[in-house]
Parts: sequence; C-alpha cells; structure tokens
Amino acid sequence: MLRTFFLLAGLVLLAWVVVALGPREIVALLRQIGWGVVPIAAIYAAYQACRALALRHAIVRDAAIPFVDLLRIRVSGEAVQVLTFTGPFLAEPSKAWLLGRRGLALTEGFAATTAEYLIYTLISAVILSVGLTGLLVHYDLSGVLATAARVVVTIAIVFLGVAAVAIAGRIYLIGAVLAALGRLPVVGRRLRLDAAAVRRVEDLLLEVLREQPARLARVALFEIAAQILLVAELAWILALAGLPWSVWDAFLIESSTKFTTMAFFFIPGQVGASEGVLALVFATVGLPAAGGVAAAIVRRVRSLLVAAIGLAALAAMSRARPSVPGL
Repeated sequence: MLRTFFLLAGLVLLAWVVVALGPREIVALLRQIGWGVVPIAAIYAAYQACRALALRHAIVRDAAIPFVDLLRIRVSGEAVQVLTFTGPFLAEPSKAWLLGRRGLALTEGFAATTAEYLIYTLISAVILSVGLTGLLVHYDLSGVLATAARVVVTIAIVFLGVAAVAIAGRIYLIGAVLAALGRLPVVGRRLRLDAAAVRRVEDLLLEVLREQPARLARVALFEIAAQILLVAELAWILALAGLPWSVWDAFLIESSTKFTTMAFFFIPGQVGASEGVLALVFATVGLPAAGGVAAAIVRRVRSLLVAAIGLAALAAMSRARPSVPGL
C-alpha cells in the first residue's frame, strides 16, 4: 500500500510537470522523435549487452555460460526491475537465481551480480560527481539547487571513500550491515541469513574487487562502455527532437541526473521524479524543460520494449531445466 501511495504521488507529480510545462510542446517533441524510439531501444540493448559482458567477467569461477544466456539474464533482471517497480532489490536476486540455474552456486551468482552492480554504481558515482561539479562551475545555479548539488556530490564522494576503505582493508562490510539490521526489532524477525553464505559471497566479491585487478579492469571497461552508450542515447534523443545539443551537454545531463534512481527509490519507477529532474537539468543547461520530460518518456518506452523481451526471456529460462541437478 505504501508503494501504491508513492506511485500515485509520482503520477500526480508527473501530471503537474506536464501541465506546468505545456502538454502541447511535450507531445510535439514526442511526435518529432516518433519511430526514432526503435534505434533508441537498439542503443539501450547495446547498453544491456555491455553490462552482460561485465557480468560475465564478474563471475570468479570459469563457468561456461554462453553470452546469449547472460544477456537473457540481464534483460530478465531489467524486466523484473521495470515491471515490478522493485528496482535492484528484486532484480539483482533474480539474476543471481537465474545464474544458479545456469550452473553456478547461489553464492557465486549473488557475488557476481553484486560485483557487477557495485562496480557500475561506483563508476556512476564518479560520473555523477564530475557532472554535478560541471554544472556548479559552468552554470549559475540558484541557492537551493547549488546546495542540493553540493550535498549529492558530497554523498557520492563519501560513498566512494567508504567503498575504497572497505575494499583496501578487506572489510566485510555487507555482513556487518546485515548483522546490524538483524538486531533491529522489526527487521530482525523477518531477516533470516546464513552468515557462512554471506561471508562466502563477500569473499568472492573481494576476489573481483581486490585480488584480481585484471578482472576488475575488464568489468570496469564494459561498465564504462555502457555509460558511454547512455550518453550517446541521450544525444540521439536530443538530435531527433530537433534540440540544440553537444556531447558536453549530453554528458552533463546524463551524469548529473544519475542520483535520481537512488534518491527517489521509494517512488516506483521514479515516476514523475525522473521527468521533473530531467526537466530541471534541461532548463539549467539552456534547453527547453519540456525536452527533459519528453526524453524521460522516451526512455520509459524503450525500457518497456526491452523489458517485454526480458519478460519473455525470464519465462523461457524459468521453464528451462537447470544446468546442474538440484539447482
């Protein structure tokens, strides 16, 4: 019920943003983009392929999982994230479970998906810090916006610092956090964890992040390629909409809005929040705010297209016989 309330609140926010900016202008931009959403979806599929390759290299054991299966697992997780409004909280375990059906132990699956997601998040935090700093330096942000940008940059830097200390010191941070949650009155009764399994996941995670720098570099390389594709996708949207753009503008907009998913995780699909944040950043860099709403809607459509493929892949992989008996 709480998520339903936040979803309705997000829809109200979306309606307010559309009415405030002018539905006619937004619709005109969407019509201008038109069938361009198909190549946009293709760019997004390439983004998913890069992250599937990153997932392949995040698997410590030399498991012979075909790339096609890894891509199906990746888009299946996308389907779970988009269609259930659960974000990574259900998508990542779903991918770990599917990896288990392809021959990995469940701890290995969790370690691989966690490593891939964490490396992607760390790179996103770096890009976010650069993007928001660029906005602060090159544009005249109002007092509230400037303060908010500085707060987000500070949080990102603290997150990167904590991660660096935990990795360098081989600190079992996930286990410590989960143990602390388990001691809470309400959460503790629902949280049932196998401490040995959690430690095994963290050992494998640190194997990727600390013990095998070549593997870490390969994962990071594909994650960076995925980030570049998101910038290219946004630049293509701007070009199709007939808006003035540059690579720098596309980078600033993409990088400075990366906090939206985490900051508004409580709103299913970040409905309304994504549109509002993109409209604000578009206006900041001198583009029509309506263009930000149109870009957010186009990205929702392409996510739904890829999620539909992922849903079919999830159904097929769920019905398929596991590669290892008993998994």
